[in-house]
Amino acid sequence: MITTYKEEYGPSQYNNTGEQLRIGWASWDDNTFQYRSIKYVYLDTSGKISRGCPELPFDILVDMVIAANQQGELSEGDIEKIKKAFTDK
Repeated sequence: MITTYKEEYGPSQYNNTGEQLRIGWASWDDNTFQYRSIKYVYLDTSGKISRGCPELPFDILVDMVIAANQQGELSEGDIEKIKKAFTDK
């Protein structure tokens, strides 16, 4: 990924150091600058960015949230947070 935006994220229930959300040109982009992705970044035990950090294409992100909601994985608070993000523009 070539990062074009990043913001601090956390502490979460998983870690409390160095977490970020990053947006940029996807690692699978072929230098045509057509493919964007989002990545959750966290540090491994040696303090470096973990190689296991997930990177997702934006075109599946909405479908993933819908699937999580359909399976009852999102709390009412999560759903309200999503609604608020789209109505507070």
